[in-house]
Amino acid sequence: MSQVGEIRISKRVVRVGHQTYPLANISRVQTLRLVWRGRWTTWYPIGEIIVLCVSALGIAAAAQHLRVGQAGVVLTALIAVRVAFMFCVFLYRLVFRRRRYALMLETAGTQYAALSGTDLGEIRRIESVLVGAIENPPEREHVVQIHGDLVMGNKEGNRFLNFGRIGNVGGDLTVGDRR
Repeated sequence: MSQVGEIRISKRVVRVGHQTYPLANISRVQTLRLVWRGRWTTWYPIGEIIVLCVSALGIAAAAQHLRVGQAGVVLTALIAVRVAFMFCVFLYRLVFRRRRYALMLETAGTQYAALSGTDLGEIRRIESVLVGAIENPPEREHVVQIHGDLVMGNKEGNRFLNFGRIGNVGGDLTVGDRR
């Protein structure tokens, strides 16, 4: 595993990358599973596949009824190519896309994504170190090395991941979320 950064914990302060949090003000540390939203959800391509298949059937029936000839066949073939592409996108999202998690720190009622990535075990390890430091602050500075597939903060961007509707790891997703 390669090191991607470090967290410095002193008696009063936690430093995650360039962010500094007063240790006494951290009211909650939690690990959340990030949920894709909008057109990035796993099941989004299925709707387009259904619409395209119905359109292809309508075009094929109209082409046969109106005797348009090659234009209907070409248009149906183009739709079939798009359906195949969208089916591949769906399979990739269903089978290969890894779940993403975030380590959230709450200070003064505001949540911050301190770390995010696909390595749940590493995020859980860092979460337990931070909780231990809150319960029993170290006498001198302690450095925690971060390894694995993690990045500091929310580098994925809010257009891809829904931080407004995220569920706890191990629990059900909140109402309205889709995988």
